[in-house]
Amino acid sequence: MNWKNLFSPGQALPPDKAKEYIRAHKNDSFQLLDVRQPQEYEREHLPGAILIPLKELVNRHAELDPDKPTLVYCASGVRSKAASQLLQGQGFKEVYNITGGIKAWNGTRAGGGEEVGMEFFTADEYSDIFKMAYAMEEGLKQLYLGMIDLVDGEREKELLRTMAAFEDRHKAGLLHGFLPEGDEIPDISDLEVMEGGMDRRRIMEHFGPHLHDMEDILNLGMMLEAQAYDLYSRLSRQEQEPRHAKLFKHLADEEKIHLNYLARKLEQLRGQA
Repeated sequence: MNWKNLFSPGQALPPDKAKEYIRAHKNDSFQLLDVRQPQEYEREHLPGAILIPLKELVNRHAELDPDKPTLVYCASGVRSKAASQLLQGQGFKEVYNITGGIKAWNGTRAGGGEEVGMEFFTADEYSDIFKMAYAMEEGLKQLYLGMIDLVDGEREKELLRTMAAFEDRHKAGLLHGFLPEGDEIPDISDLEVMEGGMDRRRIMEHFGPHLHDMEDILNLGMMLEAQAYDLYSRLSRQEQEPRHAKLFKHLADEEKIHLNYLARKLEQLRGQA
């Protein structure tokens, strides 16, 4: 699809079209900009968004790439419209204002501040970072497997097995493309963390009793994958070491694929596709 023919740069972009755009494009091929305040971002934000409050944008626009398409949102569309005009004035080639802001967004959201989850990746050694990423994939797999006994229907059980299998594929991809040369598969028996930096036991205790049907499982999976995608996106942008950044970018891309799969399944379930 040629998005330039559908929407002129600087034009308002409806939320459903923005969601399609994000799904269809690789994580590093565009920029998703949140121009709200930090406390608004912390409550909820679109996964993968870059936070630069509107009042800071005039001094911080150099942190963005003017050659990449930039999708801008705020709470309702007012601040993002002003931000879009500002960026165009600074020579940004493609700027799209998401109309209605996050209030009109019918899709997954992430929570927490800009630093949430990043404390798990403070090590300097690549092998330590790899081990943590590998452990997070295994942690989410074990969560999905542990929830199988909490649901009654065979369809629900099979969905959880499928979601666990995704994490196995993520782990296989890590071992194939990113395992440090000479290293063996890391021992992660001492790590309880899972993707997005969340605690597996707490998630199980909080959400386990509320998994009644396919929609409940898909919504939980999308929430968890959105947090993971958001974390790896932030890490890939902030990481200065190229090898580390490449790993985080790969992880973000994988989480986005999984997130899109779950979103399509939910739409099919609701009769939207």
